[in-house]
Formats: sequence, structure tokens, C-alpha cells
Amino acid sequence: MQVKKFEAPTLQEALDTIKRELGPEAIILQTKQNRRGFGLMSKGSVEVTAAVSERAAEKKSAVEKRIPDGYKQKLAQASASRQADVYESYLEKKLERDQVQLSNANGPKRITATRYADIEDEGGVPVSNPVHEPIPEYRVPASIGVAVDQFSGVRDNSLQAIQDELTKLKKLVDELRKDRKRPEYLDSDSPYSATDALESAYDLLIQSGIERRHTIEIMRDTSRTLGVEKRADHDSVLDQVADQLLKRISIESFFETRDSNGPQNIHALVGPSGSGKTALVAKLATHANRSRQEKIGIIRINISSEEASDPLVILAKALHVPYRAVSSIEELSVAIQDMSQCSSIFKDTPGVSQRDLVSIRKLLMILSGQSAIRVSLVANATVRDQELRETAKTFRELNPRSLMFTRLDESFTLGSVYSLSQHLSLPVSVFANGRKVTENWENASAERLTAAILNIL
Repeated sequence: MQVKKFEAPTLQEALDTIKRELGPEAIILQTKQNRRGFGLMSKGSVEVTAAVSERAAEKKSAVEKRIPDGYKQKLAQASASRQADVYESYLEKKLERDQVQLSNANGPKRITATRYADIEDEGGVPVSNPVHEPIPEYRVPASIGVAVDQFSGVRDNSLQAIQDELTKLKKLVDELRKDRKRPEYLDSDSPYSATDALESAYDLLIQSGIERRHTIEIMRDTSRTLGVEKRADHDSVLDQVADQLLKRISIESFFETRDSNGPQNIHALVGPSGSGKTALVAKLATHANRSRQEKIGIIRINISSEEASDPLVILAKALHVPYRAVSSIEELSVAIQDMSQCSSIFKDTPGVSQRDLVSIRKLLMILSGQSAIRVSLVANATVRDQELRETAKTFRELNPRSLMFTRLDESFTLGSVYSLSQHLSLPVSVFANGRKVTENWENASAERLTAAILNIL
């Protein structure tokens, strides 16, 4: 038995390849839908596992060697049943020719040794030559008998061999299913096993960057919600996974509707070095000032005298808004008091390493002096899970109230965005792309994040 895997963009193309390479007697053992390839715009494919008996493969090879070249192409385009009929017809004709050759090799046989002229008439008197020779019993040549016996047993032996191979394959599949560990997302008391659709969805979430424990939670609720039949349907499983993601993703609008006489919106963006905080402050401040017609102020918090010049100084001059650089609680209080007429204040903080606990404590000390400050943690979407977990552990002391993610245009998977949000139990508020000050940012949405995770953009 020959077993081989075929992969093609569609199921029909895979079946055509199987028919061409293994022949019409091939048996389909398994089909698997690969819904995700490489990259955002990649297309899925179908993987089909097929098998064919050794005799069927040999019969196909023997027949194709004997048919004319002009007929081979027509035969390849014919249906599987038509191909099987042609192969069987060639085989029967070959066996008939073998029988004739065997018969001729032994020469013609006489049925009787007595001539017709010597046979007695009705009166019992011979016409001529009264001496009778015994009439020998007619026997089929031994060589022909062997050929006939072989021919009559060809089909039975072939069918029995195929049945034996199928029995072995079924037994092997059953053993593999018993030995395979039950997926963690299935309840231990569940009588149902995992389907290809459930396993594909599980792999998709893992590949998108979602942590394993969060993936297990999503798939467990998915399998519990779906009925037995829908667990095997890829579209139904993906729809339910999307629904589970939408339920779990927490979103919060950054620009909240505010009463003109209400308190100031004081925003402080914190995060590690290279996360894109300063560029994001510029985007949000420009939007608030030009699009929302708000009077804003910009504050830069410094915790070291060696910090470089702040590019937000140039932005503040271009927008004609107040700007302050502070390095202590007292200076921050004075700056906020000077900007009391501003409806929104944006505070930029220096990027610090996750391991620089001294700088984190200094920054915490300055920010804790104002209870009205709304802290948002800015993270780079291209950073992987381990670094994001370290970021969350370090900046949790600053009590962030929302998450913002930058460089979405450079990231191929956004599962880490979901994982960090779940890890900190914080809503996501802003997505940002690129470095243009007035463009490429958006309010976060659960639909946008779910589509990116499932690669259905």
C-alpha cells in the first residue's frame, strides 16, 4: 500500500493530482483545510492524504506503458470510473492473449482417433475398416488450465489484498486516536474528540501570537458552545472563535466626551524605550487641537539631566500651545496650574528599560503627585510575548488605565496585543501606524483586533 500527501489551493486540484499520480483506484484517507499560509495576504490550501494498493499502482504503470501517446492525454482527462474501465479492459485483453499463446504452444488436439468414414452406421455395420480405435477422453491442456485458474483468482486475490490493507489502516488509525492526548481545551469528561476544524483554529490562535493559556480558554468555550456537527465545520468553528474574541476584548475610547465645565483631561503616556511614545503624543495632541478644536498643553517629564532635546518643543510652537519640561513633583504641579485653561494636557515621559527600576520609581514618584493623571501604557506591537510580559511586570507599578499599541503596520500577528490586554486586565484604546504626526492612528476596536488575529483583514 502506497500512502502519499498532496497539497493544493483547492480540493478539486488536489483530487486531480491524486487521480493523475495514483490512478482511479486511490483511496482518500484524510482531508485537512489549511486556512492560514505565510503573511497577511496569504491564501489557504487543502491537504489530502491518499493511498493506493501496490497491485493497482502496478496495473496503472503497465497499462500506461502500452497505450499510445496520443491517447494518454485523453485518458488523463477522463473520469475516474472511465479510467478504471480502461485499465480493466486492457488487463482482460492481455490475459486473453496469454491464454491464446499458451493454447497454440501445445498444438491442435484431436478429439478422436477414429475417422468419420470408419464410424458404424445405424445398423451397426461399419462403413469401412471394422477395427475400432479407442476414443481418448478430451483434456484441456495443463498450461491453459493454470492460466484460467490464475485469471479466475486475480480479482478475488486483489480484492482480498485491498481489504486486508484497509483493515490494517483502520486498526492503525484507531490506535493513533487512542494514543493521541486529548487536547486541553476539551473537557476531560467530554465523549467527543477534537476535530480538524477545532485543531486548525487552535493552531491559528497560537500562530497569531496569543499565549497558550488564553488560547485554551477560547477553544474550551468554543467547543462547549458548538454542537457535535458544527465542531467539524471550519466556518462554524472560526465564527465561534471570533465571537469569543469579541466578548473578551475590552475597548475604551481615548477621547471621551467631556462637559465644557468638567475637569481637565490629563494624559501621561509611559512605556519602554523604542515604543513610540513621543510620536504618539504628537499624533494625539495634533488631533485634539486641530480636529477637535481643543485648547491643549504639552508637558515633558525628565528624570535625567542627560536626556536629549525634545522634538515636542517644535510641535508646540507649530500648534501655538504651551509647553513645559519638568523633573519634579513641584514643577509638574506648577505646570499643570499654568495650563488650567487647557481642556487637555498631554504628558510625555522618557523611555526606560524594563530593568531600570530606579528610573521607574522616580517616574512613579513624579506622577503620583497628581491623582487626576490618566496613565496609558504604550507598547510596540512587534515585540513578542516574553518582552511584553516583562514590560507589563515593570510598568504595572505606574497603575496604567489603558493600553496603546504602535507600529501595527510592522507586525504580522497581533495575538500579543490580546495577550497583554488579558494579562493586565486593561482595555485597549489606541492603535498607531507609521511616524507621520497627523496620520496613521485610530481608536482601537474589537472587530479590528479580531480580524487581524484570525487573518481575515
